[in-house]
Order: sequence, then C-alpha cells, then structure tokens
Amino acid sequence: MNEKIVKNVGATERIVSVALGAYLLAKGLRRLNYRSVPTLMFSGYLFMRGGLGYCPISKRLGKKDVQTPAINIKAVMTVAKPREFLYNYWRRLSNLPAFMHHLQEVKELNERQSHWVAEVPGIGGKIEWDAEIVKDEPNERIGWQSINGALIRNAGKVEFFDAPRQETEVRIIFSYHPPAGGIGTAAARLFHPIVKGIIENEAYNFKRVIEAGEIPTINGQPSGKRTGKFKLI
Repeated sequence: MNEKIVKNVGATERIVSVALGAYLLAKGLRRLNYRSVPTLMFSGYLFMRGGLGYCPISKRLGKKDVQTPAINIKAVMTVAKPREFLYNYWRRLSNLPAFMHHLQEVKELNERQSHWVAEVPGIGGKIEWDAEIVKDEPNERIGWQSINGALIRNAGKVEFFDAPRQETEVRIIFSYHPPAGGIGTAAARLFHPIVKGIIENEAYNFKRVIEAGEIPTINGQPSGKRTGKFKLI
C-alpha cells in the first residue's frame, strides 16, 4: 500500500519554493552545460516541494523554524528641492511607481493604508500586499510597513534634512523579510544583489524625476556615466 504524502510545507514556503525554482530553472537553461546540471536538479526539487507541499528533508531532519535574515538597503542623496516639496511628494504614495520601476501600482485606500502591486525581481510575476503608514512627521520623515500577513514582510522609511544652498538631504531605508525557513534564507541570499541593484537605480531615478521631471536613459549614448549628488551607504 502506498504511503500517503503528508504535507509539511506551509503555503508561504510553497510559493517561495516555486518562485525560486523558476528563477534557478531560467538561470540554468541560459547557461546550459554540465555545470548547470546541479542547478536544474535543485530547481526540480523546489518545484516538487512547492507543488506537493512536501519536503522529505524536513521530514527526516525534523522541521525547525529558522530566522531569515532581512534585506536592508539604505540610500542617501542630496536633492535640489525644499523639504516640504519632497515630503509632500513621498506622502502621496501613489507617486512611487513614477520612479520605482518594479512597483506596478500603489493605491491609497485612506489616509494611512495603501495597496501595493510589484513585480518580483529577477523572475517576473507579481506580488501584492497592504501597507500602513506608522510614522508621519510633516517635512521630516515618513515610515510604513506591510500588514495583513504579506508574503514578504517589508517596511520603509524616508527622512528629510536641510542641506546647503536650500537643498535637501534625503535618507531612504527599505527592509524586506523573506519567509522563515531554509528556503526563505536561500531566497534572501540569492535575491539580495538583485533587490539592492534595483533600489540603487530607483533611488537615482527619484533624484532625476524630482529635479528634471524625467527618468534618464543611456540608450544610444556613448557613455552610461551618471552624474549628480548621489551615494549609497
């Protein structure tokens, strides 16, 4: 008699397993050679894990919750606009997709709550969550965090400080918390460079959107060198 498969992987980890498996499959097929075989085999295991909701490794070792490291990204830039103007721009969260390309939509539900739709970096597809503003100090700082059991818990904060020549120093912090467990930890390590690169580019886009009213492109230009008072820490 066949033994019945007992699911031992939660819904959140199943979604992460399939997403991570799709990313590794695409990566392995792009560089198809003997070195890509382990990657393709592991992607197949992840598809099985996500599709069936069963992990034989967890069953043998005994499943234990693992604290997943957060992905923290900080950006600092000087923008040639007053604090009040920049605060008002950020306070209307629906403005964010104008320079954050991976955000498809931010819909403000009321004064404090909003609904976010974003593209998953590196693998496509989309993810949605609700968020609320948890700190709002006019012309100084805005803080928000995901609510209602978001698949990937996240939070953010932007602060505004006076700078010389009537400019403003803007400090932006994004924090992402992948699901707990070994797969969540693997996903965090794998996607950290991707997410970090996205935020770097989008922070730069914010400065250009505000100062020049457009997002620059380097297509057709002899050099992709960027200018402006921008730095990542």
